[in-house]
Amino acid sequence: MIKGRTLLKREIYRNLGSDETIGTIAANVEIFATENKYQMLHLVDGGWVNAGAKQQYIKWQVTSDPVPPPPVTPPSTTPTIITGKTLVKRDVYDEPGSEKILGVINANVSITASENRLQWLHLVEGGWVNAGAQQRYIKWQVIANPNVPPPQPAVESVVTEVKRRGRIATLLVDWQNPKWGFAPREVGPLNAYPHTVTFNVVCDHRKGPRVPLTDPILDYLGRLNGEKVKAAILVPNSGWVNNPTIPPTVERLTWAANHIIVKETRMVQEVEYSNVYASSCHAADLTGTFTDKDARLVVHKFNAFTRGSTMIKLGSGADCYTPFITDPNINNGDMWIRSDYLEMWHELPFALSDGTSIVEYELYGHRVFGRRADGSAVLLRDPSGFKTSWRINSPDVPV
Repeated sequence: MIKGRTLLKREIYRNLGSDETIGTIAANVEIFATENKYQMLHLVDGGWVNAGAKQQYIKWQVTSDPVPPPPVTPPSTTPTIITGKTLVKRDVYDEPGSEKILGVINANVSITASENRLQWLHLVEGGWVNAGAQQRYIKWQVIANPNVPPPQPAVESVVTEVKRRGRIATLLVDWQNPKWGFAPREVGPLNAYPHTVTFNVVCDHRKGPRVPLTDPILDYLGRLNGEKVKAAILVPNSGWVNNPTIPPTVERLTWAANHIIVKETRMVQEVEYSNVYASSCHAADLTGTFTDKDARLVVHKFNAFTRGSTMIKLGSGADCYTPFITDPNINNGDMWIRSDYLEMWHELPFALSDGTSIVEYELYGHRVFGRRADGSAVLLRDPSGFKTSWRINSPDVPV
């Protein structure tokens, strides 16, 4: 195999000796080729590029490290979704081979793509990113048939059991929430900040007592995010901790646009309040990630928003998750919130426009399914949008 790096921008030709170009490679880009013919290198991604008579365009060398052929993209008739995580910081381009940069993805960030074109991944939120030969920049895998949920776990989780007795709702963002006059709060010095929703242990709109930040929660936070991102979440004033205490506690809040389970509602002085399910901060057996069945009802994605009402990720693009927790030693762990700060999902069962009857919701990360009585499922929403007549008005947290 041949490995090299461009010294300046080079055109890629379809065939050896042809004048037809099929793309370009920018300067300072790593390349891999299968053969060298008269200074022309045959790229593993396809096409030929001129390295120059004295390698004045591309510095290259023969390496014994074999580079496998690029993975074959499944036929378009088979729905797929690609999930992965960046190993290093990567630029996002408007199309493969282009020099127009749309943004940047930091290292250790999860990505979702709709297709693989050679080593280029088409991100569901737009733009293309180069995963590199041998996936040296982004480790990724194809999930076939994204319209079908993963296999059911052998034992149902407590969250699923509680969900079946309650009702799912989405926490409203500021521009939907009457608490903020249906307009975003003033943006801070970073032009974005955590988009928070607060709870109380009684039927009151104010923020209730803080929740102990126990060792099991800290361990779980590390398992969900890794230690580097965990440290960023725990920075005072990032939203969850704010005023540090000894022993450590966190605010009784979570992040807007995430989904929760409403266990009960109650009228107090002509205002309806909802009591919401949260995990115990003292639980020692916390399991499940954002993508596991129904786990995102208690594992919430930390997010922020811009002045233009655009949902974004923490800091410079990191994916961050916090367990939605309460203290069962205070008012039995009640987490009350005004019902008009929520968007309730359609009550079950309900019928889609084609007559399909949905008897249960199932959530797997950014995908929502409707379960039929016979056990089969229909995809209701994924990162690209709604798939049926089922709708909610709230945006989803960013992919």
